[in-house]
Amino acid sequence: MQPIEIQMLPCNASTNSVNMEHITNIVNRSFAASEEGIWMNGADRTTVKKIAEFTNSGEIAVARFKGRIVGCVRVQRIDEGTGEFGMLAVDGAYQRNGIARELVRFAEQKCQNEYLRKMQLELLIPCEFSHPSKVFLENWYHRIGYHRVYEESFDASYPRLARMLAVPCKFIVFQKRLSKRAL
Repeated sequence: MQPIEIQMLPCNASTNSVNMEHITNIVNRSFAASEEGIWMNGADRTTVKKIAEFTNSGEIAVARFKGRIVGCVRVQRIDEGTGEFGMLAVDGAYQRNGIARELVRFAEQKCQNEYLRKMQLELLIPCEFSHPSKVFLENWYHRIGYHRVYEESFDASYPRLARMLAVPCKFIVFQKRLSKRAL
């Protein structure tokens, strides 16, 4: 496979409706597969409007293969010392090629370059059963250096979204210390 190029989208890319829709579709398809049975039927993870807002705020990085967007991640600062990544998604045709890992590395490097000391992510998991995709992701995050910090009720933190859940869920917050050396 040829090299993947990863970059933050410029804020004005939010006006490119074709790319905003494409990124939204990657996120929604990816999460539909990895969160099957967690959300009510027809519930989408995000909207074109939200992706455009995140892009306009300088928070969306994309992975390109031969110029085509094949993955994305949202990167943001959540406090003076902590960055966060979310909406990590790779087009199904390009999964299992290390693109997600490269997107995470890119997000970590971006936050490290901004002198942030920690990186954080949230993982939504069902309370009443073990979801295979979530078990895989939790193990993967551990392998790349993330550790559980705490759990929270999804309902309390995201009441609007909680109404769209098919089953009770919580989210686990993971963090990783960013080193001063290259990642």
